[in-house]
Amino acid sequence: MNAPAPTLAERALARLRALATGNGLEPAAITILETQESLFTLTGKMEVSPLCESEPLAYAGGIRNKAAKPVESFAALQAAVAKHKEEFRENPDWVNATIQELRTHESQGWGLENAKVTLPQKSAVFAATQNCPSCDGRKMLTCTQCMGQGTVICTQCQGQGREQCYYCGGRGEDPQQPGQKCHTCQGTRFAPCRFCQTNKYLPCPTCHGRRGTPCPTCQGNGRTTQEVAVVCGAETHFKLITDGLPSGLRRGLDRIGIANLGKGHADITAEPPPENTEEKREGARIPILLYKVVLPYAELRMGFGGKKAVISVVGKRCAISGVPAFLDDALKPWREKLHQAARGAAPLEAAIEARALKEILALTVAGKGKTEEVRRLYPFGLSSEMLSGILVDTQLALNKTTLKTRTIIATLCVIFCAAIFYGLFIFGLEGYLTFGWNRFLELAADLAVLAGTLSASWAMLNFSARFVLKRRFPQLALALKQKIGKTGLSMLGGIVLSFIIFILLAPVKPLWLLHLVH
Repeated sequence: MNAPAPTLAERALARLRALATGNGLEPAAITILETQESLFTLTGKMEVSPLCESEPLAYAGGIRNKAAKPVESFAALQAAVAKHKEEFRENPDWVNATIQELRTHESQGWGLENAKVTLPQKSAVFAATQNCPSCDGRKMLTCTQCMGQGTVICTQCQGQGREQCYYCGGRGEDPQQPGQKCHTCQGTRFAPCRFCQTNKYLPCPTCHGRRGTPCPTCQGNGRTTQEVAVVCGAETHFKLITDGLPSGLRRGLDRIGIANLGKGHADITAEPPPENTEEKREGARIPILLYKVVLPYAELRMGFGGKKAVISVVGKRCAISGVPAFLDDALKPWREKLHQAARGAAPLEAAIEARALKEILALTVAGKGKTEEVRRLYPFGLSSEMLSGILVDTQLALNKTTLKTRTIIATLCVIFCAAIFYGLFIFGLEGYLTFGWNRFLELAADLAVLAGTLSASWAMLNFSARFVLKRRFPQLALALKQKIGKTGLSMLGGIVLSFIIFILLAPVKPLWLLHLVH
């Protein structure tokens, strides 16, 4: 025989005690003093109104959409769209189609306010093709350079058909045999134009002699298409019509969200009457859909280690609200140890004996030390102030844990990089390696060296922080990137400063620096 399902009160008690376990408060200290549990029925009303939206599309050429219904002209296209919209609104079938579509939703439409329900079976696409209005179907436009002639006056001879003799330079005399006629122009000082071959005209360079250019509107197709997708459906307007709900239930509903009740919190039934209910408003009939929601609700008077509070539990998924920050007092001893660890006055291990602080530490070193991530584990029981302080002190304590190692590595990185810069600029390796380069290549090489040393040093410092944390907390998963604090910024500043100093002290200045100076 199956055991009866636990009540909301039992489930809520189990969740709260699970949060207390390992966090300084005995689970048995959380008790139920009084409980009232019942099923509440909520009713809702949804108005639906027809909705038709047009999505126009224009393109060159013929109709591309095989599903589009062709019409003979653009004017007929607009008429077909208007007719389809009118028929959709006047045909009552859209109401039943909307109801069927809402049935597929996880909440059957409950709580959907100002939502758009699309009905693909009622939608349609219309398209029409006409001659291009720019070229009137000719596919070409008159060339603006040759004005449709296909040719332009020769630019070499300016339409004369001849040019100054290119052999004698227009002198009419053979430059090789002074006093003799030029054998090219026969003493006339002019020769036939080599470009137009005496034709006086050249093919138009824009249209290449075709007298026109492809129409940009239709892309040389001669026709354009207008396509209109008519998306038909309905718009929903929901209203909760149940009054007199307990304040705890109201708070729980606000936390869950009315529209989210269908996500496992309650049983929802859509109740359209045998013939769809309608309301008459301003001469129009508004279809109405009715809903009924049944959800469990419990109001508990509980004790938290001597302190009393009234909490509310709503829905089958046991959404709890009104829980006091009972973990704040329970975690105070470890919270103080964490604060001391953040100042370097105590080991971090002493603070993470409390489960909550250990879990927050695990999130932080994994790169997930954010309020929303912690709230997934502790949705209630911790005040915002307490949680914010724990997150800040956890990061500070981690920085203190790795500070010594990071300082040593940062110092070594600055010294090593300074040695590299000394060899390049003071010892003269930079000039030797970049001999014959122009100033731009030399500048790029020097900046590449600086960027490489900065990146390598940053990677070394990050690796050292991860190494220390992994040895200290081997059971925790570490993010690839750890915060390295002001030590890292100081290291980068020291590397850049040493780079600048050694460049300025170099006996042979780089070409790009000399160019900047002069």
